[in-house]
Amino acid sequence: LRFYCRIWVVGKLKLYDYIMIAALVATWGLCVVNHYQLKYGTGQHAKDPNLPPDSTEATRALLVGAATSWYTYQIVYIVALALVKFSILFFYLTIATQRTFRILVVISIFVVAIFSTTMIFINAFECPKHPSFALTPGIFVYREKMQCFKLPSLYFSQAGINMFTDTAILVLPMPILVKLRMPTLKRISLLVVFGVGLLVPIASGLRIWGLYLWATSGNLTRYYGGYVLFWSQVELNTAIVTASAPSLQPLFRQIFGQLSRFQRTHNPYYYYGGQRT
Repeated sequence: LRFYCRIWVVGKLKLYDYIMIAALVATWGLCVVNHYQLKYGTGQHAKDPNLPPDSTEATRALLVGAATSWYTYQIVYIVALALVKFSILFFYLTIATQRTFRILVVISIFVVAIFSTTMIFINAFECPKHPSFALTPGIFVYREKMQCFKLPSLYFSQAGINMFTDTAILVLPMPILVKLRMPTLKRISLLVVFGVGLLVPIASGLRIWGLYLWATSGNLTRYYGGYVLFWSQVELNTAIVTASAPSLQPLFRQIFGQLSRFQRTHNPYYYYGGQRT
């Protein structure tokens, strides 16, 4: 709907639209990564110990796939989330008429860029002394021995900062919108459109709940890893949907404009006849 509106109603795509296209592609890519994570055991209960073990080669292939897919997930998730935030902030720049608001938006862009770049490097080099070790089966057993970062601490810190930046981006334009000189009903409807973004911090909070279940589940870590994947997708898709809401306004104006013109033609003279002035 967003891109239909931007291309066929407005007739123009802007920078923040292209960034959102990249975010959408990254989210689809993360969906593919999630598929392989589930294929290699995430979201499944551990096998019954009474069952015969798999062959060593098959077990190693499974562990390599699990390590590779989780490694890829960590990076693609951060990239997708950063792109959504960049799209929103660059959209803010197009409506930023006040100098203070514009400065705050630019600062927010730099904060998101620095944080996201830092997190990508930390996740990419989660085993600083032996970076390639993160892609081997040993990462599930010898993480502490190889002095790799602890994933629960890393994930919780990322999630906390993401939730903070989500909330900050949400409230950033609110003071400007409240002060706009327009009819009260129109101003309220505009606040509601932007306020839909409140769903994003809520989704982020639910992902933190999923991380908590995963980090405290003991032997069920692999099973509760599925919760992390699920709520990550909810968070990203909610962010994309809510960030696209303001872009649908021209489409609604066109639809309701056509309805009002249709209604105006059906006046009393239409039904009862008579001369129109």
